[in-house]
Amino acid sequence: MPRPFPFTARALGGLVTLALALSLQPAAASASPTPATRTTTDLRDPDTDLILGWASHDLATMEAEEAAFGTTNDMLSTYVDFVQQPDFPAAYAEAARTRGAALLIAWEPWDWAAAFDEQPEFAPQNIAAGAWDDHLRDWLSTAQTYAEDLNVIVRLAPEMNDTARPWSALPATAQHPGSSPSDYVDMWRHVAALKEVHAPDVMLMWNPLNYGAGPAPFEDYFPGSEYVDTLALDGFNWDHAAPAAPGWQSPDDVFGFSRADGPITRLAALAGDKPWGIAEVASAPDDPASFLPGGANYSAWGTWVFDYPENPPYEQVADDWVTQEGWTRMMILRAADAGASFVNYFHTNKETDWRLTDTPSGREVFHVLADRAG
Repeated sequence: MPRPFPFTARALGGLVTLALALSLQPAAASASPTPATRTTTDLRDPDTDLILGWASHDLATMEAEEAAFGTTNDMLSTYVDFVQQPDFPAAYAEAARTRGAALLIAWEPWDWAAAFDEQPEFAPQNIAAGAWDDHLRDWLSTAQTYAEDLNVIVRLAPEMNDTARPWSALPATAQHPGSSPSDYVDMWRHVAALKEVHAPDVMLMWNPLNYGAGPAPFEDYFPGSEYVDTLALDGFNWDHAAPAAPGWQSPDDVFGFSRADGPITRLAALAGDKPWGIAEVASAPDDPASFLPGGANYSAWGTWVFDYPENPPYEQVADDWVTQEGWTRMMILRAADAGASFVNYFHTNKETDWRLTDTPSGREVFHVLADRAG
């Protein structure tokens, strides 16, 4: 089987404009905020079933996708930085509240529009020393006003075990002071202490990449259970969508569900009794012909995927292995069986078109758990 690929679906520098998703007319936006009520989707509720959500280009696109999928997005996902989009995403919070959904926010301490290794002001040791405390306090205080009746989950400085963020472990250069996993831990604990004071109802999510390109395993960046409310992994089936990508990978290749040393197993061990899940995941578009003789994936996969595809209780037919929709269904089932509390799909057109196809099989992906339950 293909080997894991240590890349991430977030941009290495700058915010990439995403294409609109499904070619449907979006539903009309709400004219006014819905009165506050306790959200029905909440990671803090131990009886909550696995939460399925996705990231979209924008809220109007998401409404069109909800219509196409025939389901509500139960975990809205968005991104903010400290310069280009520094404010709390209030529109997303209102949309989540309207749906009774959770809100997942990637809170990224950098400037999306600048090179990641030329932003010394965002080195983790500077944040830990209090250089950004005014901004942190203001943002967290705003978040708390929503978190009192909405499950607000903040992915602080995610994918730290890669090498493409100011908060990654980086060597010292003329443009960056250099930083280590321990610097990241100090930054995290500092922000966590501010959160406890200014946003006690916000959940802080610790979120490494499945196989980061950084110099240390993701455990080295863990600040300790007392500083974390929930944990997550990011991981992608890149196929050949990026330079040096190894080709098509199964969900088990990407997350190691069946391995004692797999990323999911290791994350669950760190989580203990705290909720954990997958915060960013997607598969590249499929090309089943690439698995046939002469195709790009044939040498790695051979013919067994067509001749002997059964892998109970998961893959049953070849399409479960070699199509984007089948890959995503199997990933959701495996995550649920592994004990995940949530899966959030990266439903965007970015490095490649990660979006599910507007076909009957694509529209049914997020119903896979209900279909299995009968």
